[in-house]
Amino acid sequence: MSWSKAARWLVWAISLGLLCGFAWSRLDLAQPINTNILTLLPAQNDSAALTQATERTRNAFVHELLALVSGTNAADTRAAAEAARRAMLAAGLQAENSGQTFEQAQRVFQRHHFALLNPAQAKHLRGGGAKALATDVAVSLASPAGMVSANGRDPGGYLTQFLADLPRPYPDFLPNGPFLSATRDGRHYFLLRLEVRGAAFAKQGSALAAAAVSEARNAVQQACADCRFEATGAPLFADAARREAKSETIWLTVISTLLIMALIAFVYRSFAPHVLAALQLVASVAAAAAAVIAIFGSINILTLVFGTTLLGIAIDYAFLYFAEYWFGSSPPRNVMRKIRGGLGVALAAGALAFAFLAGTGFPALMQIAVFSVAGLLEAGLVVALIFPVTLTRPPTVAAHPAVNWPRRFIARACRPSHWRYIMPAVLLALAIPGWFFLHASDDVRELQHFPPRLMHTDQHIRTILGRFPPPGFFLIEAPDLNQALAREETLFAHVAQQLPQANAVGLSRFLPSTARQQASLVAWQSVFASPAKLRAAFAQMGLPPALGDHIETAWHAAPRDPLTAQELFAAVPDLHKFVIRTNDGVALLATVFGQSNLNAAALRQAAAGLANVQFVDPLARIADTFERIRVRASWLVVIGYLLISGILVWRYGRREALRMLWPPLLALGVTLGALGWIGVPLNVFVVVALILILGLGRDYAVFLREVGARERSPALAVTLSAMTTLLSFGLLSLSQIPALSAFGLATLIGILASYLSAPLSLPPERENP
Repeated sequence: MSWSKAARWLVWAISLGLLCGFAWSRLDLAQPINTNILTLLPAQNDSAALTQATERTRNAFVHELLALVSGTNAADTRAAAEAARRAMLAAGLQAENSGQTFEQAQRVFQRHHFALLNPAQAKHLRGGGAKALATDVAVSLASPAGMVSANGRDPGGYLTQFLADLPRPYPDFLPNGPFLSATRDGRHYFLLRLEVRGAAFAKQGSALAAAAVSEARNAVQQACADCRFEATGAPLFADAARREAKSETIWLTVISTLLIMALIAFVYRSFAPHVLAALQLVASVAAAAAAVIAIFGSINILTLVFGTTLLGIAIDYAFLYFAEYWFGSSPPRNVMRKIRGGLGVALAAGALAFAFLAGTGFPALMQIAVFSVAGLLEAGLVVALIFPVTLTRPPTVAAHPAVNWPRRFIARACRPSHWRYIMPAVLLALAIPGWFFLHASDDVRELQHFPPRLMHTDQHIRTILGRFPPPGFFLIEAPDLNQALAREETLFAHVAQQLPQANAVGLSRFLPSTARQQASLVAWQSVFASPAKLRAAFAQMGLPPALGDHIETAWHAAPRDPLTAQELFAAVPDLHKFVIRTNDGVALLATVFGQSNLNAAALRQAAAGLANVQFVDPLARIADTFERIRVRASWLVVIGYLLISGILVWRYGRREALRMLWPPLLALGVTLGALGWIGVPLNVFVVVALILILGLGRDYAVFLREVGARERSPALAVTLSAMTTLLSFGLLSLSQIPALSAFGLATLIGILASYLSAPLSLPPERENP
């Protein structure tokens, strides 16, 4: 090997090695492939309180795991639930002890039960005095649950009512040791609420949750063969999405590679193209992944799935070289010189088109932009440095019919004919009505596929529990905690009036405002203002007067101060999650659950008109951000294409540039029309597909124009490029991820239209044989 050849190999190897080495130093070894889709979501410019509230609600959702054990025999079912709990704790999950938490809270509420009347009760006692108390005690004693009133711990059952009104995660399920349990239709249910440590959407957290569920299911089957175990939660969906994305990455890569290899073998009848194409593709993907890791620290699984489709673009440059080397008119030493113009223009325009994606502000598109630009540059570098010093001998493969038909197709399509103009016009006319059926969808849930089995299990568990995840949360801000509690109480009164079936959850349900507690204490003060009236009222109701004395003694012995947040938080630290400290005071986080999916608009209406109270719908906010990004990306596509058009005008002149722009623009119109007809929504990934359609359609025109439209090699290169792109990108239309499926379908339609319209970039007389 000569020094010049060795130098080329050395330059290429060192450049790729340095990039990969730097990426290795930046790699997050604990999570090299990030499966957390949330990291791809755009950042929100929110207040500190709203940011914290969003993060808390998101963490509560993504870390929670619900496991439900059911059976017909109570003892056996409980034993199975205990076995499941032990297995899941041993696997590394954390469990919530609802029973112990309830007991701690109950002791605090018992000490301050005189301050915990609801407004109706306080009004009743304040208006009726001793007689109202005697009546309530008599009614309470008439029920078995009210017998606790006899010893004065809960006069009239007021504390019992307060405890009954406390928000419960699931209304029909009561604390039962470490579980929540219920009996329905002769079947016993035991609910385990667990949390996943660390990043629940990351590989470690989601895999840990899936493994824990598998261990618990086996433990239940061993403990009780007739019992049923079900589990749901965001970590399980994340694990399924990770496995599915990994599977898709493998089969997309394998199938694309095999099909491309078969195509190469059929056309070139040589082993050398396989080796060089594989070298280029491996180097391109390695450089692309390394560039992403060097900048972001890891690579997201969605970027990796999308990146496998880079195979269809990177190999275009190899096909351009191979076509000229094997079947072109240039000797081996002049091949690079012959294709240099087309390769350079196509590479510059492609990199520029993808680079504009980085300006969208969307982390997913930024990663894809870096991946694509780095991969394309590496592909061009391999062609420029390695191919000329490897393919140095004249080829021995003779041209065969498959090599000649692309040129015949281009030549026939370039013959002067009315059909040359009628067919595109008819196609465009058919596409235009589809434009009016286009609609956008910026739903973040389209970023991943939800397996039907998990969806069915989740729906069944939520139905049994009688609770569905809320569509959002309320944020109540105030200068201090007491004012925030009062505002939350007003909000909950609106919610109860407008949505009587909903169950509001917030700190004020556990800790009434100071004003409400003071009103409760004042009501009790009026009851005990006259001991003689109290005794007389009890006697009148047929109750022992001594019972009234006993209740009065309890009143004088009880603390007269309202229950404070410090005392409640000391007993139940979990209630801290409702409070967010801010520079301007405090904010409370509250939400509303229902027995079915609640309407976000109704909840927003409940908060309307209340000062410093807002309803936050995280999915709607993200969708709004996606919409802005989609619009911004669309404008960046337009701007980028105008710049690329400027490059074409500078190189070819205005008339030729306009002719070369017509095929990709026609393909764009046809693609949008087809998407409208079949009902595929527009999203940011479809915008990426439009960039590819415009870019590859432009490359076809550049290849034909630069290398020579009369010759066999550019027509062959363009055809092979289109076929490999259809193979790699078209396979994405089979993806289970809706966003990638839409991307693949749009690309499939657009590239086919781009190839078929490529001859329109050439004047008829130029290609007329």
